[in-house]
Amino acid sequence: MVRKNIKSIVSFYLKIIVIWVFAWLMFYVFRHWGVDDFPYIELIFAPNRFMHISIHIGLGIVTGLFYASLELVLDRSLIQRRSYGQLILIKMVLYLIIIHVLLVFTVVAYNVWMIGRINWLEVTQWCSSVTFLTGIIHFLLVSILISIFKQINYKFGPGIFWNMLKGKYHQPREEERIFMFLDLKSSTTIAENLGHIRFSKLIQDCFYDLTDIVLFHEAEIYQYVGDEVILSWKTEKGLKNNSCLAFYFDFMEKLNKKKGYYESEYKLQPFFKAGIHLGKVTVAEVGVIKKDIAYLGDVLNTTARIQGRCNALNQAVLISRELKNKIKFNGQFIANEVAVELLKGKQKEVAIFGIEKAVVD
Repeated sequence: MVRKNIKSIVSFYLKIIVIWVFAWLMFYVFRHWGVDDFPYIELIFAPNRFMHISIHIGLGIVTGLFYASLELVLDRSLIQRRSYGQLILIKMVLYLIIIHVLLVFTVVAYNVWMIGRINWLEVTQWCSSVTFLTGIIHFLLVSILISIFKQINYKFGPGIFWNMLKGKYHQPREEERIFMFLDLKSSTTIAENLGHIRFSKLIQDCFYDLTDIVLFHEAEIYQYVGDEVILSWKTEKGLKNNSCLAFYFDFMEKLNKKKGYYESEYKLQPFFKAGIHLGKVTVAEVGVIKKDIAYLGDVLNTTARIQGRCNALNQAVLISRELKNKIKFNGQFIANEVAVELLKGKQKEVAIFGIEKAVVD
């Protein structure tokens, strides 16, 4: 789990660095490239394009490192729980501090490179120049664009927005997918005891704690339905390292680690039950005013019915035979057949298996 976290963090840093290198190169091109060819402008010194490009690439790398680090800090749930307005204000203040430091550092580095010493008068003059102000505005605009795309990605889920841009689901297509219905156990009783406001806050807390698990196991959140969340994987991703099973146990482990918080705040320990199944569904982009990706097929109905048998069969996680036959358990998990039932709305009996995490000596 640690190795995969490191891999995702490194990937995130590389993506942000590439974006900022490109952004600062575009800043140089739009502002400076070709100025010496303009008939009404005389330059005292011929521009050293290699040096300028190198400086902007270096600025992009350093900006990317600082920006990615700040984003990782601000992505922590403690900060994300603040209102969106507060989060924007915090980010803007920190971004302004970072860009001022980086631009001053750049002109100092330029001084050292060109004349071998720091000319503080020139540094001071440059910090009050139009170029300096333009650099700050450019940085803020790019930061806003990154934030917008990031929020859109959060709204649709990782990878979904990009698929919509490509028009992948503009025409209905068939895919094999794994679905998980994850539902809070005894939710009606809990809601009656807590009241609707505190119950809603409990659900918010649980789904906040779900976020890191979703990202780690590369799950897609299809829908939130009250106290239930529907998750999905492409079959190969869900089967890789048994992510579709490990997801549930990692989530429960996360909730258990926060047992003290939940008991002090709500006088209970939340427990979720899950049903998991796989099969072919039709995927299509639907709607005009509010576009969304819809999954259509009997797989979702069957998964919901399997999850609905958790209480009666006294199981935390239930999966179908179809899914069990494709999983390589590798000593991670144990599957026990608990029932062969004719589920509501089905014409054929479905074999259901309970899943337990294997005890490692």
